[in-house]
Parts: sequence; C-alpha cells; structure tokens
Amino acid sequence: MSNGKLYKDFFYPPFSVLDARQGWWQTRKRQWLDLGIQSELGRDDTWESLKSIYAVKASHIKNSKHKDTPAWASTSIFDPVLCEILYRWFVPSDGLIFDAFAGGSVRGVVASRLGFNYMGFDIRAEQVAANERQAEELCSAPVPKWRCLDSCGKSIHRHFKGQADFLFSCPPYGDLEVYSDLAGDISNMPWDVFAGSLRHSIKQQAKRLKNNRFAAYVVSDIRDKEGFYLGLPEVVRSSFCEAGLKYYGEIVLLNALGTLPLRVRGQWEKSRKPGRAHQNVLLFVKGDPKIAKQDLGDTPCNDPF
Repeated sequence: MSNGKLYKDFFYPPFSVLDARQGWWQTRKRQWLDLGIQSELGRDDTWESLKSIYAVKASHIKNSKHKDTPAWASTSIFDPVLCEILYRWFVPSDGLIFDAFAGGSVRGVVASRLGFNYMGFDIRAEQVAANERQAEELCSAPVPKWRCLDSCGKSIHRHFKGQADFLFSCPPYGDLEVYSDLAGDISNMPWDVFAGSLRHSIKQQAKRLKNNRFAAYVVSDIRDKEGFYLGLPEVVRSSFCEAGLKYYGEIVLLNALGTLPLRVRGQWEKSRKPGRAHQNVLLFVKGDPKIAKQDLGDTPCNDPF
C-alpha cells in the first residue's frame, strides 16, 4: 500500500513518526493559520517573564530576514495539524475533548471546526478571554468552551462533571516557560512540586474519561540547571498508568527546525549537547482498545475550511 493510499484512508499515514517539516504538513498548517487562528493572543503579559529564556531565539529572529516577527513568536504555539490528525484518529463523532492545560485557542478552534465538542481549562483569565474572542470570530456550533480554573487542585472534580471521549493536552514543560506567578500555576513550581501536581491532575482527568476511550499527551523532556534530563515523559507515562490507563503507543513528532541550526552550535561545542528537534506524543487507552476503535465509527469530520 502506498503512502498516497494511507493519506486517503487515514488522513495521514499512522506511523510512529509524524514529520511536521514536510511540505504537505506546512501547507496544511498555513490553511489553518489563514483562518485567523492566533493562539498566541493572551500572552502579552506572559512575554515579560519569558524574555530571558527566549533571548537567544528572539535575537536570531531580530537579526534574520523576518525582522517584523513579534516577540511572542519565539514562544511555543501548538501545531493545528497535529490537533487535526489526533482528533481524526481518536475522537468519535460528536465526541467531547477535554484539555486540562489549554493554553491558547488552537486546540479548541480546531476541535470546533472539525465538529467536535471541546472543554479546556486554563488558570489565566486573560488567556481564557482571548480564546473566547477567537472562538467568536472563527467557530460556529459546536463552540469550544474554556474555563478559568486550576487543573492541579480540585477544579476538575468540582467543575467538570461530564465524561470525555478523548483526553488531550500539552502540559507546561516544567518552568521552561513561566506563564504566571499564580499560586496554582505549575509552570512556576520547583520540579518536585511540579511533578507531584501533574500526577494529581492526571489522576483527576482519568476519572473524567469514559471507558473504552483514548488519551494523548504531547510532551518533551526538559533539563535541570546542570543540563541533565528530568524525565517529564516518564512522569506523564507513569501517572496515566497509575490512574488505570494502559500505555498504548508513542509517536515522535519531528518539529520544524526554526532557529535550532543557529542555536545548536554553541551548546554542541560547549558540552556535546544535541539540539532537541522533536516532541513525544504519548498514547493511552482506558479499557479495551478494540471497543474504543469500534466506538470511533466511520463518520467523517467536518470540512474545516
């Protein structure tokens, strides 16, 4: 079977590597962004706390041909094509996606445009407000919903009484990006507290997932101050397993290189540290994967454009 046939049958070949550098991927991403998605909105205040972290990235942007690129463009913006692929693969028709660490609008907007229901939590009121403005401009029924809540406390149990068809999120990568100084924001917590809070949150999320359903978390490992990996993917994997889900698969997402070729020389020459150019998509199932697959059905998604 050719790759062309796999694209036709599954939207994207279901391999353990997804390549966001491909021309097809970049074209599809541009289609999504041309709708007017601005997932970076709501980060104006956050940028002040990120300036030192992203000074190198920002300087490369400033000195490149893309001089008009705003400062927040060097922060992490979630890929809408990855959303679309995972929603098409793992969400049943009219299903509900629950996103405990929503961040920007992109995961909710993509869900709505494909015909799925979406509920996202974010601790920052300004981020939720920005997401809601994006939804008003870009979405019709089903309109994505966000709530300004702390996903690491008791908010999930108290404020999300429904049952989700798909758990999907991308938690903060430790304190790599500090989004606020709010007490419940895990991005400003020391590693041990961060890991414990994330474990507690995942346990609560798992209770809100229907039986015979899938979950996916997008993560990347992060380093301590001495340059050694802390093991964030393993924290997520073990947390879901402790919550009763089964670890079902892993996909490597190859990221666009961006400014990495400009930045990698210094760290490689200094300590032989390779430049990380991928993320991990960890897949889990609650219950029987065969029944979960049957429940997905064959109903096609809406045309998002």
